[in-house]
Amino acid sequence: MSVNTIKGSDSSFSAISRSIAAAALLILCLMGGASTLRADQEEDDRILLRIQVRLSGQVTIDLRNFVMSVTDRIVTLQGNVGSIGDREKVVRLVSGIVGVDGVMNGITVRPSTRSDASIQEEIMRLLERRPRFREQTIDVSVSGAVVRLTGEVERSLDRYDAGEIASFVDGVAEIANEVKVRTEGTIPLEIVLERVRSVLTNTLTFGVIRDLDVQIDQAGVVMLQGTAARQSTKETAERFTLGVPGVSGVINRIEVLGS
Repeated sequence: MSVNTIKGSDSSFSAISRSIAAAALLILCLMGGASTLRADQEEDDRILLRIQVRLSGQVTIDLRNFVMSVTDRIVTLQGNVGSIGDREKVVRLVSGIVGVDGVMNGITVRPSTRSDASIQEEIMRLLERRPRFREQTIDVSVSGAVVRLTGEVERSLDRYDAGEIASFVDGVAEIANEVKVRTEGTIPLEIVLERVRSVLTNTLTFGVIRDLDVQIDQAGVVMLQGTAARQSTKETAERFTLGVPGVSGVINRIEVLGS
């Protein structure tokens, strides 16, 4: 009987020990999880601060019109701006901030009381300020705050810039950029590809994309891959590419280090 009692006590003691060990392990796991949660929250807080600092330096952006949050490095944006250009600018700036893995864009453009004629006049005036647009034909029409651009330009960059200029005009709700590029399809693709590579690898003009890979499809759309130290470098590479005659568009897959 005493032997059986002793064995029973040992068994009970072992069970208790295992329970204590399991409880201790659970506590350690919970502490580790809490520590990870705190670290993640601290990183989200740092990202939010970076966003506030970046946007506070933009003249046309009023932070009082925004509600922003960051969860697991994903930024949620809510608020309103005066133009579709400002809306895209905010998303572009936030996407380029170190630590941001994605952006959920809930930004809207504030309704405007401006007339279509007033919007058209301002866009035409802004285009006229650029010497290169004085020598090229770009027609502007506006209906219901929707801007339609037509005409012909020499480079895809000119078409892109014309659309961007119009996008920052208050009251513009949408842009239909139908501007044609004269050089599209007129230059052999291998020559276009070689010119793009030459521009992006020339250290006197650019040459700061690591592991640069450039490809072009049959439609003249260029795909860029590689790594850059800054978001601005990635954007400059795209503009340089659009400036090469014969390029019809750009797919920019350059990664920004640290983002």
